[in-house]
Amino acid sequence: MYLTNLNLKFKSVIKDRLFYNRFEYAIGFHLDEVSCLRELDHTHIDSMIERRRAWREIAQLRIRGAGNLFGKSNTILSHNKNKQKEITEKTVSDLHELANLLLTTQCDFKLVVSINQAHVYTNYLTLIDQLTDLSGATQKEYSKAIICRPKNTIKLKEPKHQFRSYVKRTKLTTNQKNNLINFLNNYADIRISPAFSVWSKTLFNRTQDYFFIDHDTESWLTMLSLVHPGLIRKTMQIIPAK
Repeated sequence: MYLTNLNLKFKSVIKDRLFYNRFEYAIGFHLDEVSCLRELDHTHIDSMIERRRAWREIAQLRIRGAGNLFGKSNTILSHNKNKQKEITEKTVSDLHELANLLLTTQCDFKLVVSINQAHVYTNYLTLIDQLTDLSGATQKEYSKAIICRPKNTIKLKEPKHQFRSYVKRTKLTTNQKNNLINFLNNYADIRISPAFSVWSKTLFNRTQDYFFIDHDTESWLTMLSLVHPGLIRKTMQIIPAK
């Protein structure tokens, strides 16, 4: 598709597949209250805005009361003002503008929102161009998926293992964590990621999805599953980078 804005700079994201296995391009941007668009519906947006305004008004009243009670109203209100940004009519208008664009476009896309941040994935540069022109969107970033390796593989310059397995983000009991660490420590022929290694020495029990283990056989995962079933979320073959 033709892109009218030739000044857009796309960051190459080296991958083994397209974004969400479907899309080549992505635009990320900041837009206040954009998480109201978890449902692309104008009525839903207005309902969420009404709820958020009501909740923030209640929160303001409670903090004013607490501040007056303890004689710290100025400090507390100043802190609260920074945390609870006013939802302006301009913000509401910007949300409806974005929703209307996505509801009426003929381009295939996927919208992902989190608090005040949105990402739209698509194969159509015309949609990227239209999103660029949104008046309320700021801090725009552009990405393009570059497929340079087979699916389910990862390239390393000097690979020392055959597979890399990533764990799920989950909370373990102290006993589960100790059993897991003891199991991993019994194998000198594996490598756990630096972040995973640091976590193993802390009091935190929640694993993160970027923790990984490099190993040489898929059968090793069977033994791991006996210690903690379902811990692994995906396994990728390690191939040498040429």
